[in-house]
Amino acid sequence: MTFRDAQADLNTRFNYRPDGRLGRWRVMRDHGPVWGDCEDYALTLIWLAEGRSWLRFWFALVSFKYLLWVGKSPSGATHAILWVRGHGWTDNILQKPSARLPASYRRGIPYPAPLVALMLILSRILSKLS
Repeated sequence: MTFRDAQADLNTRFNYRPDGRLGRWRVMRDHGPVWGDCEDYALTLIWLAEGRSWLRFWFALVSFKYLLWVGKSPSGATHAILWVRGHGWTDNILQKPSARLPASYRRGIPYPAPLVALMLILSRILSKLS
């Protein structure tokens, strides 16, 4: 599946639902409708574009094919936006690639693969505790 095909598929199934103060990072692996927030959208988009393969997902992150950034959305809220090599910026608001980060966004901190892994692990632990 191409990146654009993966994004078109996700866009038809994605429903935004904030996950609260302690954001829960996850890949939405369901085939039907999915609910999540900005980082869930970004992580799921990578997973779909990489053929639903965890090996390809992690290789793509480690090789900087994708880089997740946490900054500010146009409304000023903390927000995850995805940079994709060869396509540019995208997220659950834009829902399509943009060569340049729109001026209404504020790029913040990059989350390379080790930090993404840490956030996924912490999210899983915290969800089991609550």
